[in-house]
Amino acid sequence: MKNKRLENGETSKLITLGFMIAFCLFVTYYFHFILKSDIIFTHLFYVPIILASLWWPREGIFVAVFLALLLLVSHLLSPLEASIIGSDIARVLIFTLVGTVVAILGEKKQILESRLRAYGTTLEQQVEERTSELRQSEEKQHAILDGIADAVIVLDNDLNIIWANRVAANQYGAIIGKKCYEAYKWLQEPCAECVARKTHADGVTRTSKEESILKDGNHINFMVSCSPIKNPDGGVISVVEVLHDITEHKRAEDQIKASLQEKEVLLQEIHHRVKNNLQVVSSLLNMQARNAKDEETSEVLSESRDRVNTMALIHSRLYESGNLSEINMKGFVDKLLVQLFQISPVQDVKITPIVRASDCSLPISIAVPVGLIVNELLSNASKHAFVDREEGKIEINLTASEGGRVNLAVGDDGIGLPPGFDIDESKTLGLRLVKILAKDQLQGNIEVISDGGATFRIEFDIDGERSAD
Repeated sequence: MKNKRLENGETSKLITLGFMIAFCLFVTYYFHFILKSDIIFTHLFYVPIILASLWWPREGIFVAVFLALLLLVSHLLSPLEASIIGSDIARVLIFTLVGTVVAILGEKKQILESRLRAYGTTLEQQVEERTSELRQSEEKQHAILDGIADAVIVLDNDLNIIWANRVAANQYGAIIGKKCYEAYKWLQEPCAECVARKTHADGVTRTSKEESILKDGNHINFMVSCSPIKNPDGGVISVVEVLHDITEHKRAEDQIKASLQEKEVLLQEIHHRVKNNLQVVSSLLNMQARNAKDEETSEVLSESRDRVNTMALIHSRLYESGNLSEINMKGFVDKLLVQLFQISPVQDVKITPIVRASDCSLPISIAVPVGLIVNELLSNASKHAFVDREEGKIEINLTASEGGRVNLAVGDDGIGLPPGFDIDESKTLGLRLVKILAKDQLQGNIEVISDGGATFRIEFDIDGERSAD
């Protein structure tokens, strides 16, 4: 079709040029042979010369040459004076010059047009290729977004849905052109804490947990993540919302919380029952101590009763506190002192207890042996440190470092320990129990100082990883 149009165009040009050349022949003949006049009529020759040079640059020069020769020949054959031929020669030169210049310009014009056409063709191909690549990239992105399990929604500045993937449309009812809060929130107004509006305002990515009702009527919990889409100037033009369904996760979380709450109640009840059972054992030991026939047996039973009471006190504190795995040692030591001096008061001696305990919490696996150690050392001091004295002082220091290192010191200002005392060689049950608890169970160090009284210093790690030096 294109070739046919080109052929038709060439034919039209040839016909037009032939008509003009014929007209020039007629005018030349008419003026030279009929009118026998040399009136300047050759301006008409420039039209076919210029057109021929423009249409066929190099071939068009032959038209100028032909018309120039026509003018010279007709002048020589005409009855005009021969002296006028000089002006015709000048016209002939001008014809040839004009035809040559126009031919050169036309040829350059054709070269430029050819280059422009080639460049345009290349540019069109590049545009088509780029358009195809963009279309393929867009299709690929849409395929990826449609293939993920989360809903992806694009919102404009007025919270209108301008794009939504398959999940968003099918599950959340996200329809293009609809407001987001109408589509999957069933609201008539934007949410009070709408993260999409905030992201539109400041361009900051945000997340929030929200809930809604789906098209099928099911209740759903989802995590919303809003990210801005910005123009080259940094302005926010739209927001991408990704809705991640966390309904099952939320349901599992609620079940775990309910299960933990049940376990806490059960554990609280266990501590309560253990405390009650230990108190029953304590009462039995107390009865046995009162009914014992000799003082030594009564004292042994009373000491056992105090140890049981110490363990019962720990379970009681755990039952009463909100934390069922750790116990506050300051409150525990204060309560232990009151309990010890109430149950086993020291006759004829006024003991002043001084407690310096940091407000730290210890796990029950540490609190029980620490409580028993304090109980044994307090009992030992109250019975043996203030012989033949009316008053005395017992001091308890309990500190814990950030690294989990615990320092416990129980001291008195009594008569001190016997010369050459060695706790490793002690035969008394209470001090042997202190050594076993401190070294074997707590994996700590124990130091005994007898200088103006007796002081027992114990150092250990809460995690039990550091063994005795």
